[in-house]
Amino acid sequence: MPHIRIDSLEGLSLPQSHEEVTFEWQALNVDHPDESLLYCNVRNVPFFLQLKPKGNDLLIKAEKISRPSPNTLVKEALKALIELVDPVLYYSNIASPEKAKLVRPLPCLKEIGSFDAQALPDKPLWIEVGFGSGRHLLHQAKARPDVHLIGLEIHRPSLEQVMRRIDLEGIENVWVIDYDARLFMELLPSNRVERIFVHFPVPWDKKPHRRVISDAFLAESLRVLQEGGTLELRTDSDNYFRYAMEVFLRPRTCRLSVEKNAEAAVRSKYEDRWRRLQKDIYEVRVTALETSAPRAQLPAFDFDGSDGFEALLARRPEKSFVTDDFFVHFERFYRIGEDDGVIRLSFGSFDRPEHKYLILKEGGVRYFPEGPVPTAANAKAHQYIKEWLCQASSRPKS
Repeated sequence: MPHIRIDSLEGLSLPQSHEEVTFEWQALNVDHPDESLLYCNVRNVPFFLQLKPKGNDLLIKAEKISRPSPNTLVKEALKALIELVDPVLYYSNIASPEKAKLVRPLPCLKEIGSFDAQALPDKPLWIEVGFGSGRHLLHQAKARPDVHLIGLEIHRPSLEQVMRRIDLEGIENVWVIDYDARLFMELLPSNRVERIFVHFPVPWDKKPHRRVISDAFLAESLRVLQEGGTLELRTDSDNYFRYAMEVFLRPRTCRLSVEKNAEAAVRSKYEDRWRRLQKDIYEVRVTALETSAPRAQLPAFDFDGSDGFEALLARRPEKSFVTDDFFVHFERFYRIGEDDGVIRLSFGSFDRPEHKYLILKEGGVRYFPEGPVPTAANAKAHQYIKEWLCQASSRPKS
């Protein structure tokens, strides 16, 4: 990841701009005042830089929750800091941003916080979970221009590599999203998807709760698949195959088909490797046989204000709030000014939590870098957060 180590940021007055980079304000960690977040905006993409002492040096890098894609944006921010402050530079791994392979966000990249299923093109919809090198995703996109594909991938280097290929080859029927597929399905309308591909997922034999295939994932997949639509799993793992079959046999109605060592339309690099080793490849298709009810609508993830940062800091919870359905954990508090601040928190599902910031500034409250994904667990957590923010103002007046 791009980062620099310098002596200090003395001389940086806020707000301050350099070319297309603006540094707007700084938030100090109330428990560790030598650590802070620097709010910056590069070509209309806002994110935090994290400032943290390392020995006698100051380490500056992108904060991981708000880290943008591509990395070029981070490099531009760090380069602008160096040029504005002219510090003693102890270390830098930022090459010239102009020479980066991907120098701008591309239209094919969709941010999960602003994802709108209503904006999907009026085409058949296919989804690939964990597209890796992108061989299968891009093959299908080029072979079927009449279909719109969504590729889900949480490995940033793979994501950016495939984005570059989409850009270079002028492919227009693919969206890529950096998000967990187990939650993404909740965002889609019922009966909207034709095909779902899960090819060679990580087996997670020692951490089975992290597997993509689960009862909950299957239930959401069957909901979003149109009648006759299919979920296709390919795996080289005997354990994963047997586990998946147990899951796939639990729904009341569906159709299953199994093939062993069938030839794929295009092989992934993993399949090439496993076939050279003469490993068995299992392919399981689950076909939806019913039309599902519409997806339940969730309330908006908005706020009515707050009691102010200092009041919230004074009643900071000592432990997480936990129920059977969701949790909320207030992790860190950062002070911006007299009564403005930033709160880092995690919340929502236990297996797939959200990690966000709340920015409390000039009387308003907002999530950063974007709002939560609209899932049922997140909606319940949001309501708790909203009530916690306004405890004083919600009390009856005497």
